[in-house]
Amino acid sequence: MLSLVCIINEQLPVVLMHGLSQTAQDVQSIADWISEAIPGTYVKNCEVGNGPDATLVMTLNSQISELSTCINNDPKLKKGFIGLGYSNGGILMRGYLELYNHKKAPMKRMVTLSAPLGGFFCGTHSPCYTFGEFPSILTNLAADLIYTKIIQNVLGPSNYWRDPYNLESYLEGCATLPTLDNLVNPSEQKKKNFMSVDKMVLFGSAKDGAISPWQSAWFGTWGKDDREVTPMEHRDVYEKDLFGLKTMDQQGRIHRFESGLGHLDYYQDKDFIVSQVVPWLEMEA
Repeated sequence: MLSLVCIINEQLPVVLMHGLSQTAQDVQSIADWISEAIPGTYVKNCEVGNGPDATLVMTLNSQISELSTCINNDPKLKKGFIGLGYSNGGILMRGYLELYNHKKAPMKRMVTLSAPLGGFFCGTHSPCYTFGEFPSILTNLAADLIYTKIIQNVLGPSNYWRDPYNLESYLEGCATLPTLDNLVNPSEQKKKNFMSVDKMVLFGSAKDGAISPWQSAWFGTWGKDDREVTPMEHRDVYEKDLFGLKTMDQQGRIHRFESGLGHLDYYQDKDFIVSQVVPWLEMEA
């Protein structure tokens, strides 16, 4: 007689990372909605720094390191997880993926909600939207100061401030984004890590009202100035496939969605999270 053995695969845990000038409590609503929609799912709501101002004054690399600590101190995440990053938390997830995925708990899928994956810049022709102390804390500085070590070491968002009028200074002095784009300190490992997730799911919106340009949520950037946007497919880093974006896109593993939401709506709109985001979080270990 043949015995049948049923193997039930468990749902992968989800790691949630909050945005700029926030704490984990600010996005706890998203964690609760996920737990309710996918019963039994383990949701780890990580926090970096000490208090809401921490993400503003900590370097991005320090924030990525603290995210890694949060993830790797939890044995429930050891076999893998789905990374869900809101705003600044999305670029932290990208940083973890590229810098840690080969040696720490592996991210299996990355989902981001209005994250500045292609950088951030505003103020010359494009409007700057007030978001706490950011971006005025940078737009009030002279352009040649932003990429100095003293500013890069004390203002986290300066680490992905991509000024289209000062790209040479950006490449020479910006501490994190050029590295993630594999323009600075290039390595095949970062590219392998980027492509190690099964897919990336990227939500952005023309109604965002914070991220500039809003297409940064889809790896877009400003072009020669801040009036015209260069979409992901037309960027030099894409065409040269420097960090694996082109390969993943051509394999159908980059999914971009227009959410229709304002920046602050993501952790207030339960219907959106449950109907649009949760289906991408259902993944077996």
